[in-house]
Amino acid sequence: SIVMVVFYKPKRTDAGYKRFLYFHFFTFAVVSEVAAALGDFRTDQPFKGWFCILRIPLWCLLFWLLLKLRASAAKLPPQELSDFLCQTVLVKGTAAMGTMLFFSFETVSCFISQNSLSNGQCSNTSNAAAFLSMYLAILTTMSIASKTVPKSVQRETAVELSSIASLKGLKWWQQIQGGLMTITAIASMYLLGNLGVEGNEDSVVVIVGATGLLSLLVAGLVNMAMLVLTRNSHQQQQRNTTVQSPTTQRSVRAISSGKVEEEMFAIALI
Repeated sequence: SIVMVVFYKPKRTDAGYKRFLYFHFFTFAVVSEVAAALGDFRTDQPFKGWFCILRIPLWCLLFWLLLKLRASAAKLPPQELSDFLCQTVLVKGTAAMGTMLFFSFETVSCFISQNSLSNGQCSNTSNAAAFLSMYLAILTTMSIASKTVPKSVQRETAVELSSIASLKGLKWWQQIQGGLMTITAIASMYLLGNLGVEGNEDSVVVIVGATGLLSLLVAGLVNMAMLVLTRNSHQQQQRNTTVQSPTTQRSVRAISSGKVEEEMFAIALI
């Protein structure tokens, strides 16, 4: 929801709306994480508690990058901005929340079948559902963020299909991002296998889920940081050079980072 709020009205820059954004983020990234950490510490789960605390600086960095991309989205041409708000923010954001509700219902179904909330038999399902929901939220954020820059910048960050097939010619950040998202994909398959599994809590589910979450967070931060840097570089080049003639551009088959996230988003919904 916070991602949809950040990008829903990118042209609003008044102080009141900015205070609302900061308040929304503070309640999400600080209050909720601290409350979850205190609950974990009180139930003798220090690993989960420290994991909640360590997530706060990552959320702060993510929010800062989102604000940078929000300012970039406000500068999009009218048609691109309209498509961004309607097709990207509203459609993808609503679809992601619907899938998160499905994961939540899996946990509720387990609790109802066990007829208890305190016997610990649904811990594996609830942990797996929580991590999968967070994965989907981050993938949705990456997909939305990739559309906040002009299409010319999206083409500059695209990857040639031949480079993907041969694993050659990829930039260093693309290699890092690909490796981290592969780790998350493996963790997702393991977590999907634990949905609906009843029994005592398995610490492996938490460890695998946390590993996949950290990998995806770092991949998302790298992706958004490179979008910001590429946008700034593109703007600087436009000031210093003229636009290259279309006849001198090489035609290649390429896929942008945003397209990759869209495909992963579709797979997540399935």
